[in-house]
Amino acid sequence: MTNKELVIGFFMEGYVHHNYDFLMENMATDYFDNSPCAARSNQECVDILKNTEKTFTDMEVEILDLIEEDNKVAIRARFTATHNAEVYDLQPTGKRISFEALEIFRIENGLIVESWGYWPDMSIKELLIKND
Repeated sequence: MTNKELVIGFFMEGYVHHNYDFLMENMATDYFDNSPCAARSNQECVDILKNTEKTFTDMEVEILDLIEEDNKVAIRARFTATHNAEVYDLQPTGKRISFEALEIFRIENGLIVESWGYWPDMSIKELLIKND
């Protein structure tokens, strides 16, 4: 599997298909997430994704950009999902929202070992409280 395929797999298997075994097998046990969610292992990452699955159901992921250099892969993706559990101190709204996020993954020996992510938390919250 190429580094790009590995990163695509992270999003498609983790967020869309909920194949957490794929993540456990393709992430280092000491995976380090430099974003605010701060997972410190592949298991913590899976736990965060399981919570995301409950909060934002029917997740769709569209890969907008995928760039590789050396042992890093950068991705820009659009996420579309339905808000069905409490998040940001907001009760479930049932709203279908869409937002973009950016992440960079570092890969060593065929495993995701580290990431840096930008998720637009304030924009997501605004989408959830916005009256259409």
